[in-house]
Amino acid sequence: MRKIKVLMLLSTYGVASGVNSFVMNYLREMNHDEIQMDFAVYFERESPYIEEINRYGGKTFVLPPIKNITEHFRTCKDIIKNGHYDIIHDNSLILTIPIMLVAKKESVPVRILHSHSTQLGENQWKRERNKYLLPWLKLCATDYFACSKEAGQAMFGRDKYTVIPNVVPYRKLRFDCDIRNDIKKNMHVEDKLVVATVGRAALQKNPYFALDVIKRVVEVEPNIVFWWIGNGPLEEQMVEYAVKLGIEKNCSFLGKRSDVLDLYQAMDCFFLPSIFEGLPVTGIEAQAMGLPMVVSDTVTNEMVYTDLVDYVSLDEPIEVWVAHLQKALSRNIERKKYNYELGQSVFSDVGCGKKLTEIYRVMLR
Repeated sequence: MRKIKVLMLLSTYGVASGVNSFVMNYLREMNHDEIQMDFAVYFERESPYIEEINRYGGKTFVLPPIKNITEHFRTCKDIIKNGHYDIIHDNSLILTIPIMLVAKKESVPVRILHSHSTQLGENQWKRERNKYLLPWLKLCATDYFACSKEAGQAMFGRDKYTVIPNVVPYRKLRFDCDIRNDIKKNMHVEDKLVVATVGRAALQKNPYFALDVIKRVVEVEPNIVFWWIGNGPLEEQMVEYAVKLGIEKNCSFLGKRSDVLDLYQAMDCFFLPSIFEGLPVTGIEAQAMGLPMVVSDTVTNEMVYTDLVDYVSLDEPIEVWVAHLQKALSRNIERKKYNYELGQSVFSDVGCGKKLTEIYRVMLR
C-alpha cells in the first residue's frame, strides 16, 4: 500500500493551541508506515512538537512573512513541488491563501480547508476582512472539514463538509488522587479551591470578563485561586487588570505549559466563558478528568459527553455566573469514572489515526 504524503498547515507549533492539540493527537495514533505528515507554519516558536514530528518521520517548515510576498510564494512553491504531496490540510486560514493557490496550481489532488471556529475572527475588523478573503481560499480547496456542525455551518454554510471530531488522549486523561496531591503541593495550593481556564490569552476567550467574575467569587469564597493557563497577546494586560481589581494574590497566570494534563488533576472547577469557540479540546479534556465545568452558552453543546457541563448565557449578570461557580465547586464528584465516559465517546483518540487515514484514502480514490 502506497504511503500517503500530507502537508499540514498551522499558524505555529505552540502547545497551548487547541488546533495544534487536535492535529498532534491524530498524528500520534497514525501508522507512520502508511502516512507521512509534514508541517508548515507561519510563526516560528520553540516547541516539543517539532522533535516529535521529526521522530514520526515528518518534516517541518517555517514560511517567510507574507509581507515578503515574492520570497513567500517561492518558498511555498519549493515545498509543494519537492514534497510531492497527495494532500494539503489547511488549519490556519486566510494566511494560507498563497500556499493553497500554489497547491492548486501544482495539482495537489486533495486540498482540505478545516474550520475550527464558529466565527471568522476575534473582532469586527478581522471578521470583515476574513469574510471578504474566504471565498478565494474556498476556491483553492477540494474538500471541507469541520470540528463541529456549528463550525462547519459558520464557514461553509450549505456546502458539504465532513465533521472530524477533536480527540484527546484516553490513556493519559485519568484522575489520580496521588498526582493531585503532589501537584497541589508543588503549586502551593494544598488548602485552596482551584478554578482554572485553559486557552490563549486573547479576546475570544473573554479574559477580562473571566477576571470580573473571579473578583466576585473571591468576595464570597476567599479560599479561591484562579489559574489562567496559556499565552497570547493579552498576557500582560490581564496581569495588570487583576492588579486593578485587587485580586492579583488570587490569580496565577501560568502562560504556556507542557504539563496541562497534570494541572487538571489539581483543579476543582473548569471555567470557559468564551465569546466563541469551535469545539474546545480543553472542554473535552476537563470532562475526562472529572471536572465540573461552567461555560458560556456560545460554546457548542456538541462537546458534551458527561453530566459535568453547566451552561450560562453571557447576557446573564455576573451574580449568576458566581452562583454557578459556587454550585460547581460544591459538587461531590467521583472523578475517576469519567475516563470511562471519554472511552465511550467519539472524542477518544483510540483508533482515531486509522479513521483519519481511511478518510484520506477515500478522498484520494
